[in-house]
Amino acid sequence: MTAVITPRDEAAVATGNGYRYDQTVEIAGRIVRARIERQHYHSYSLAVVDMINDANSWTRIVEDLACQWWDATPAPRKDLDAAAVLGPVADQLLRRAAAILAPTPTPPALSDHVLDAVSALLATTYRYDGEHRLTPDDMAWATTHGGRLHIIEHADCSVTFTKAHRDECPFITSSGTQDCDDECDVEDPTDAQRRRGQ
Repeated sequence: MTAVITPRDEAAVATGNGYRYDQTVEIAGRIVRARIERQHYHSYSLAVVDMINDANSWTRIVEDLACQWWDATPAPRKDLDAAAVLGPVADQLLRRAAAILAPTPTPPALSDHVLDAVSALLATTYRYDGEHRLTPDDMAWATTHGGRLHIIEHADCSVTFTKAHRDECPFITSSGTQDCDDECDVEDPTDAQRRRGQ
């Protein structure tokens, strides 16, 4: 997952000794600046991305060696369009910064009520001290067979776990207050295999 890059400001300057392009953007709520300088020599050229940290100072998050892009850019001169030449270098660095700053996806949290229901499901299936390990193959099989898992918390505090209904079934869309419309035929995998002659 990559965070959205929102442009804020840019500046470019060119002289006979070198040219520079700065682009300031916002990424994941952070102010980030790409700074590209192309001088006559590799050692005086740079391509970096810095971010304003919590102490309101700049922290370097991405850096590219000049040898990666220097040869593909023209020698300095006053009439050069620094933004056009160095903009693609800045864009590439900012994409790398966005990948670094992208928020880590967090799995949806289950309520204590739903966790208690999972505990009850395990206990009623495997006894009060039940334990069952699901392998990645088990989970892949369950995902590709039957409907999508729906968890419905009812007004009477009961919980329904079901893979027997399609997403648009009235039972699902009404969170269990309406009956199924009987159009949720989920084929048994063994019947499907038998039908295919396996």
